[in-house]
Formats: sequence, structure tokens, C-alpha cells
Amino acid sequence: MWDADKIERELRARQDVAYREFHGGLTFTSYERIGVRVPALRALAKEIIRSGEWEDFLSVRPFSYYEHVMLAGIVSASVKEPYEDKIARLRDFAKYEDDWAVCDVTCASLKCNDARLAADMKDFASSPDVWTARTGLVVILGNFADEEHEKFLKETLDKVTAKGYYIDMAEGWLICTAESRCEGLGIRLMQNARISDEVTKIAASKMRDSFRVSEQSKEKAAETAGLKIRK
Repeated sequence: MWDADKIERELRARQDVAYREFHGGLTFTSYERIGVRVPALRALAKEIIRSGEWEDFLSVRPFSYYEHVMLAGIVSASVKEPYEDKIARLRDFAKYEDDWAVCDVTCASLKCNDARLAADMKDFASSPDVWTARTGLVVILGNFADEEHEKFLKETLDKVTAKGYYIDMAEGWLICTAESRCEGLGIRLMQNARISDEVTKIAASKMRDSFRVSEQSKEKAAETAGLKIRK
């Protein structure tokens, strides 16, 4: 039986204070931090799912700790359940997110081969809610950033309405990922999709720093963004 006290005990048993201080400098959240590394949270999530008590665990609210939110995200994304339930659960979970790492770890935990995923994540990406939109963009860059989905990627970027740093970064990351997988794809998205000047610059910057993007693409991206190439 899961309750708030049990969750706190399990998290504190895995506490790494040094990691809490380090990670606290990289992320911003309104939740209190305990300090648990992501591999330890993933291992705990597997235990919860294997025990069959995952629904009981996910019912515990409110969230008091950052690691509780991240753990809930991993369980929500990882557990096997009907596709419609999975999508509804991820949409509901987004309202508890307030940090890029929780969003991205949740997205990375999602294992889904359903043919409907692309369309649903495109719908997520068009949401005015920052974390719902980022969820859609991050799942898409992890699963559909390839030449086969070029039209889909452009349409997704065209329909992004959420604003702010975390959305701009996700769009730039998606474009860079596309270029790293298919040379020329990210450049075409930079040139043809309806993205802001800031997203264009972020995409070019990410390409510049990537070991998986060719020098030719880096130069073209910098030219498209109007940036000087760093030697």
C-alpha cells in the first residue's frame, strides 16, 4: 500500500546529497528536492510496476517532492496499459510538471509502437500549455525526426503555439536531431517551417556544438540563422 510517507521513505533511502546540490543548479522547480539520481528512480519505478501496485502509487497526491513527480512520470510512461489510457495519463501528468528534466525523463521512458502516437504527439505539440507542448516535441524528436516524416515535422513546428524558453529549446533540439540523422533535413526545417528567429538561432547553435552534424551543415545552419561560425 503506497502513501506519501512510504514514498518519502523510499526516496530518502536512495538520497544522494551531492547530486541534489549539483542537479539543483541545472533545473528549476517549485517542489522540494531530496536528491535521487535518475538510474535509482528508474530502478524503483521498475519495482513499483513489477509489484502490480503502480495504480496505487500513481494515486498518491499531492506531490511534495521533485523526485516523486519524476518517479510518477517514469511509471506513467513505462507501464503497459491500453494506448488510450496511456495518452490520457501523459496529458494529465503534464499539469504537474514544472521542470524540463521531469518532462524529458518522462518522454525518454515512453515505449510505444502504436501507429497513433505521431498524430497524438503532434496534437500535444500544438497545445498552448508549455509542458504538454514540450512533451509532444520531445517524444517526436525521439521517434520521428527522420526524412520519412519531413512533412509531419514541418506541420508540427508550424502549429506550435506555446511560448517561452523551454519550447524554443525543444524546437531547436528537434531540428538539430533531424539534421544529425538526415543531412539537409534540419536545414530545410529551419528554412521552411514557421519558427521564430530565436528557434532558428538555437537550432544553429545546437548543430554547431554537435559531433553528429557535418561541417557543411553547420555552416549552412549558421548562414540561415545569420550567425558567425565559431572556429
